[in-house]
Amino acid sequence: MRGQGNFEFFVDIASLPSAGGGTIQLLQIAVPTKELRYVEKAGSFVAEVRFSIDLSSGGKVVCKKLFQMKDSRDAMPRVKDLSSFLCHIDSLAVDPGAYRLTVKVEDLNRKKGTLLGILRRTYCSSTVKDAAFEVRPFPENGIALADPILVWEFDRGGRLIPNPMQIYGLRKDTLGVFVQASMPEAAADSLDVRLALTKDTGEAMEEASFKVPVTGDRSAFLRTVDLTAYSAGAYRLTVEARAPGGLFATSSKDFSVAWELVNWQKPARDLMFEGRLLLGDREFDDFARMSLGEQEAFMKGFWKKLDPTPQTAVNEAFERFTSRVRYADAHFGAFERGALTERGFTYIRYGPPDEIIQKPLPQGRDDLYEGIEKIVDEYKIMLDGIMTQPVKDQRPLIISPEAKRATRGPVGNDVGSFEIWNYSFKGDPLLPEDSGMTTKQGLRFLFMDKDGVGDYRLTGTSENMSLGD
Repeated sequence: MRGQGNFEFFVDIASLPSAGGGTIQLLQIAVPTKELRYVEKAGSFVAEVRFSIDLSSGGKVVCKKLFQMKDSRDAMPRVKDLSSFLCHIDSLAVDPGAYRLTVKVEDLNRKKGTLLGILRRTYCSSTVKDAAFEVRPFPENGIALADPILVWEFDRGGRLIPNPMQIYGLRKDTLGVFVQASMPEAAADSLDVRLALTKDTGEAMEEASFKVPVTGDRSAFLRTVDLTAYSAGAYRLTVEARAPGGLFATSSKDFSVAWELVNWQKPARDLMFEGRLLLGDREFDDFARMSLGEQEAFMKGFWKKLDPTPQTAVNEAFERFTSRVRYADAHFGAFERGALTERGFTYIRYGPPDEIIQKPLPQGRDDLYEGIEKIVDEYKIMLDGIMTQPVKDQRPLIISPEAKRATRGPVGNDVGSFEIWNYSFKGDPLLPEDSGMTTKQGLRFLFMDKDGVGDYRLTGTSENMSLGD
């Protein structure tokens, strides 16, 4: 499970058999340090987070917890990637059945930047909200095999540090797995265990068989697997345990492998940015549900198809993309990242326009929509859906000094300005499907900054199209 909000965190759940025959849910929460703000306090650099956990079943609250954690360092974290994280482990004794889990993490060093947020002392946060999961019963007279716990490493005290992120590869190329089992006492003195790894496509990667001893009614083992030969993508670990008398149990855990440095260093919102720019809505929805390793493998295949010179080490299409992203960030970001604005999106997809026509909007708010209609008629532009029914804007004309200073067009009595991007020679589309988006008159985009603050919005195009398609 991945938290959604101002930053990213990870949650994993493992079912463990308890001594009384019940079930213990091991809850693991990991927050990458790259997502947190560290502040200097008394010579140390400190991050502080607050966790809240709500577990319910059948509409009733089963467990509710609230606690805080601090991470204090002599210096700012040097490694800003997924291999550095704060991890909290909690355990909950529950009965088998259907449950819903909500986990909220707040960064107590980052207050929300609104006045209301400051007054109410609310902080930047992310949430795993109302996640459904099933707690399976363990057999009373058979092998109770716990869910595998993925291990990141051992700490200095020899304790296991779990990996709730379920990601391996560049920063940790060895998979660690810890498994517990219980069974009726004296049923056997050892278990035959089979460990198998498969790709999400079902392709078998490797397997190992071994025996583990049973002490009383308990058994446990730790195994490691070298992943250096595994390509980026999603995988499944399956554990099978057998004992005399036909006793058998199996459990599994999914994980992913990622090798690109950028995928380990960038926040999740930046990783999703590339897909949002290049994929259609349905394809992007599928992309958003992929694991990190699956996303890396998908985008690697995506760019490989666009590479004009696959025999060389440089992918010119990807180089062109990153160059345009840098330009858009530098030139179009008034209130958000430039590449995420509508002008930035257009620049990245279609390249630099052959011509940019920039003019002030007509005087007076009452004439705004009449002026838009004249622009549309003159440049043969079809208005976007929100503008197809022009309505007089009756708001009073109020221009603050800040708005005047931010205006990209002439100020005076003019409210704002508009830009028409003209691609007379088809521009330089990044994607093959965009190369046909032209007419005899050329492809044109109308961007309007109605309030004169540099916030240009796509208002119409020369063709009936949507940049998100």
